[in-house]
Amino acid sequence: MVNKVLARTTFWASFAFYGLIALEFFYMFSPFAAYLYGVYGTGLNLLAFSENTSWLIAFFMPHIARETRSFLITWHEAIGMFIFAGGLIAFFIGAFQIYRNKVKKQGAVFGGIYRQIRHPQYLALMISSFGMVLIWPRYLVLFGFITVCFAYYYLARLEEKICSEKFPGYHDYRKDTGMFLPRSIEKLFKKLPQPKVRFTKISASLAFYLLLLALSFIIARGIHSYSVQSLYTHSAGNEIYVSVGKLSDVEFLEFIEITQSDSEVTSRLSLHSTPDVRFINYVMPAGLLISEVPMYIPEGRTPSHESPRIHDQTRFKIIYTLADFGPREPANGTGILREAIHKTPILEVWIDRTSRQVERILDPPAVDIYDGIPVPVF
Repeated sequence: MVNKVLARTTFWASFAFYGLIALEFFYMFSPFAAYLYGVYGTGLNLLAFSENTSWLIAFFMPHIARETRSFLITWHEAIGMFIFAGGLIAFFIGAFQIYRNKVKKQGAVFGGIYRQIRHPQYLALMISSFGMVLIWPRYLVLFGFITVCFAYYYLARLEEKICSEKFPGYHDYRKDTGMFLPRSIEKLFKKLPQPKVRFTKISASLAFYLLLLALSFIIARGIHSYSVQSLYTHSAGNEIYVSVGKLSDVEFLEFIEITQSDSEVTSRLSLHSTPDVRFINYVMPAGLLISEVPMYIPEGRTPSHESPRIHDQTRFKIIYTLADFGPREPANGTGILREAIHKTPILEVWIDRTSRQVERILDPPAVDIYDGIPVPVF
């Protein structure tokens, strides 16, 4: 009875843990994001205080940019949604088989997808969680994914112990099926070289968990660098211009030339120009509204992540922001995007490409939608 209660508690705790991470993404797209995002604010800001933890809140793939030079980086959210939805569908298929047997009082499920693997529901949740990593690629979400996978593994082990005691045929069933993959595939992993040094089960599990975390973060860091290189950007001294859509170097230079020819713009930007200051300047069509980039939002309009291509290409805007590196030293060039964890708006400039003049100069919004909480930088 104790094992059964522990299994249920562990399942719902792990489910709720990752569910909170998943919820962050979904309500970012809802009209209530401004109110709900505050739930996560305290934790994210606490992580931002330390150099050892501030990198955890950074994104290693784009969320703001809609177009990049890489097909996979551009479409990672759509791919993640497909994986996430597929995992949930598989989870409910497994749940249907379980509860159908419970209603009919037929005992353990040995047929259907359970004929090949013993824990298709946990595998489905792991797959769905990986989809969430692609949809909302914070290092913190990756940490949650690895942690939850380990939680599901030990939860499956605990449930198998309960089932072996409760169902007479379960012991033989385990011999013919794999835990998360078909038996034939799991046998291949057992043929891999095993470490000669013997560890206790706890120390071996902890060592493997830490190793997997380290490898995951190293891979994510590589993807992070590749993502930044895939963006449409232009570096100029202590600032980097990043476009949310496809933009050529000629177009970047065109916009920079127009803004720098305006005395008011240059005068206001010079007030913030010091050796330690770095700028992240977002370039996009004037009609595009993105909540993660602090900008003027007309009354009655709702921010979205639309394609830049559907908006008027003759009028653009540049939102100038100061890069926040937390406790770390300021970076340069594309390193500004790799290392920054937040940004502070200082100026919004609208450009008319037809007349080649600055059309509007706006102050930052009086109210920050996310109230200073770290959101994606690119």
